[in-house]
Amino acid sequence: MSRNKPQDEFTKPTGTVIGNGFTIHTARFTCNDSEAMRIDGTIIGDVIIEGVLNLSDTGRVDGNIFAGSTRIAGRVFGNVSCRNVLHLASTADVQGDIVTTTLIIDDGAMFSGTCQTNVNASDTLHDSSMITLS
Repeated sequence: MSRNKPQDEFTKPTGTVIGNGFTIHTARFTCNDSEAMRIDGTIIGDVIIEGVLNLSDTGRVDGNIFAGSTRIAGRVFGNVSCRNVLHLASTADVQGDIVTTTLIIDDGAMFSGTCQTNVNASDTLHDSSMITLS
């Protein structure tokens, strides 16, 4: 019996796509899709997804991310909380705090903030203390 690698989480089919060139301004963007969501554009506001979030190298989130699992190749200006796996690709730039069960960081990824791993991030998935108000 083979054991799944944490990266296998990101091979799920994409159900929702925010295209390159699109910008969404919202206090809170919630996606209840259990499949994966990909952001190629920009979301200004918090992103909450129960499933997998893929932020491409053209994607940007100016807000906090709360997800089951997340792969970041773009830019995040906010905190990231993942229940399962957080993967920072080589082009990632995260300016904020991280809470996740498993963290993967590729060479070249940039991260500025604090990090908590091997914790039950589901406790912080909707925790308002992770949200920075300005």
